[in-house]
Amino acid sequence: MKIRRFVFIFVLLSVSVFLMFSGKVSADEETNRKEHYAVLNLTGSVNAVSADYTVKGINNAAKGGAQFTVLQLDTPGGMMEPMRDIIKAILSSDVPVVVYTYPKGARAASAGAFIMLSAHVAVMAPGTEIGAMHPVSPSLDFMKKDRDGDPEGAMEKKVLNDTVAYARSLAEKQGRNVLWAEKAVRKAVSNTNSEALSLGVVDLIADDMSDLLRKLDGRKVNIGKRSITLSTSSLEAEFIAMDWKDRFLNRFADPQVIFFLFIIAVAGIWMELKNPGMIVPGALGGISLLLFLLASRFMPVNAFGVLLILLAIVLFVLEVQFISYGLLTLGGVVAFVIGSMILFDSPLAGGRLPLESIVAAVIFILAFVFLVLRLGIKAHKEQVSTGAEGMVNSECSAYLDFSDRRGKVSVHGEIWNAESDEIGIKKGDPLTVKEVRGMLLVVNRK
Repeated sequence: MKIRRFVFIFVLLSVSVFLMFSGKVSADEETNRKEHYAVLNLTGSVNAVSADYTVKGINNAAKGGAQFTVLQLDTPGGMMEPMRDIIKAILSSDVPVVVYTYPKGARAASAGAFIMLSAHVAVMAPGTEIGAMHPVSPSLDFMKKDRDGDPEGAMEKKVLNDTVAYARSLAEKQGRNVLWAEKAVRKAVSNTNSEALSLGVVDLIADDMSDLLRKLDGRKVNIGKRSITLSTSSLEAEFIAMDWKDRFLNRFADPQVIFFLFIIAVAGIWMELKNPGMIVPGALGGISLLLFLLASRFMPVNAFGVLLILLAIVLFVLEVQFISYGLLTLGGVVAFVIGSMILFDSPLAGGRLPLESIVAAVIFILAFVFLVLRLGIKAHKEQVSTGAEGMVNSECSAYLDFSDRRGKVSVHGEIWNAESDEIGIKKGDPLTVKEVRGMLLVVNRK
């Protein structure tokens, strides 16, 4: 009984101590969490991968007790849906989100400008710029205007007006210059950091992170119906970086990378089909194809653009095999350029291929087809000179004396069984291979 009582008391004390210290640790952790702010970094195009990282970072920062989140921004633009996901996360955040166009020389263009408009506090570093929010799409023509100066096409009007309304609503919600937001969309205007401050587009200009913290200290920020006063005097920065998986995927969430992955995949698989057993081109093409399919999940790929590029490559190959006096090549170039231009379709800048990349790809494909494939076709047309068939008409010598017109010969350093219509063949006699019958050579004297 005493032993049982002792065990019971020991277990009870152990549980009590555990609960006491676990509660103390949790309280300490809660205290520590309130003494920091989170820092995210959105660099490069706005895509599904970078948006997922940013959204998770904003949400985790709020859950982790950060007083506010700083989103360092440097982007030329990106895709509409990922941009909207980031903006939704900012507007629904329980703690203030400071969007900081940083470092010096950075830009908040197109999608980046929308994100700046949605910030609770919008800040720019010296030498940065903001704007150019006009929708851009290779499948839409915004150049044709009607009498009122608006786009002529119905779809162009729809996209433009929707983008304008979205920009105006963000600026209105955060108390920023609504007229500037509309001009940035309709006329694609851009402004420097000082101009943006004077126009009421951003709230502050800060040289660096230290200067930013000084200027944020004591600032009141409205989040919904709440007013929060920021205190930055004793805060530590908690940097939230992309994990290895997101960094890896983000490298492939780029139109140019996806485009060249597709070209390499087609070229590699084609070479393997034309020359089975080469292994390296097939493996490289297969890996590139898988990466292309993976990357196409993060950026919308136009299936018609893919088909046009495949048609162009088929026309290039036909030009090698048939004489069309350049007509097939011309058709292939036209199909390739059009397919490349519509391969990615985004209503914002940053989701299309530069003309330089398209021209470089055309040159690469033409060089590949007319040099590599022409050599391959020529080789297929030539007489086979390897293997058993390649031994026909080869010189050899009798390895031993023939017996009853049968014996062994030495050819290409190998010993083969042989027979001959001639008699009296002696060891060392020079011979010529006339025919190959399975593993038997038919020879005659030279």
